[in-house]
Amino acid sequence: MPPRTPSSSGADRTDSDTGQERLLSAAVRLAGELPTARRLGILRGWGRTDRDRARLLRERLAHHGIHCIELSAVPEAGERHRGPQGRQRPRVGLLLHADRSQYDQALRAAALWDLPLLIERPSREEPGALTSFGAHRRPVIGVHLPGGALDIAVRQATITCLQPHPGSAYLLLDNEKLTAPAARPLQVGLTADGTLEVRSDAFATRRVRRLRYERPWGVYRLDIDGTPAHDVRAPLRLEPMPGRLHLLHP
Repeated sequence: MPPRTPSSSGADRTDSDTGQERLLSAAVRLAGELPTARRLGILRGWGRTDRDRARLLRERLAHHGIHCIELSAVPEAGERHRGPQGRQRPRVGLLLHADRSQYDQALRAAALWDLPLLIERPSREEPGALTSFGAHRRPVIGVHLPGGALDIAVRQATITCLQPHPGSAYLLLDNEKLTAPAARPLQVGLTADGTLEVRSDAFATRRVRRLRYERPWGVYRLDIDGTPAHDVRAPLRLEPMPGRLHLLHP
């Protein structure tokens, strides 16, 4: 780890401050090399502290000629069903997330909008030098909702029935048709090679490329990365989306 640099107040910077400085320096360098990066979206939460932090970053980046807009990585209060997937793709070339919290939400927003994301490395990895970047692409789970909308799960999607005595659910796992008790939650994750891993107490774990889930009646709930996201009636389709998440690390 690089030594901590004293702040102007004479106190050591916190790890969060140091991480933000790395990200800010990386954003400035990227903007100098990539014209599209001169329009940048700052992902933030909707709390007062999140807004203040994003405003300060926006002001500092403006001094370097970088045009920034603030974007919420998580739904505002009352927006459970209107997360980033319900908003128009922002007109920016790069996203920046400078807060250690809401990590998965920032990844999900970047994947939904199909935009590269500059973000701190996971805590288990050492930061790189400011002259180099780490970049990689990750698969995500694409969830095709009724009406043609797309949602993204970074880690896992879970389907849970909301009614007593729900009857059966009908699954199409690639070309395999399967009937299972709808009362049993269905968990869908990603394997290391980017295929779907479908788990339920009702049948043995399957690894597939496509999943279709349907119930003849009633409502079921779709959780995205552990958070309730949608109440659904019509069939769902899930598939892996290789390389959809493009991450940059300083």
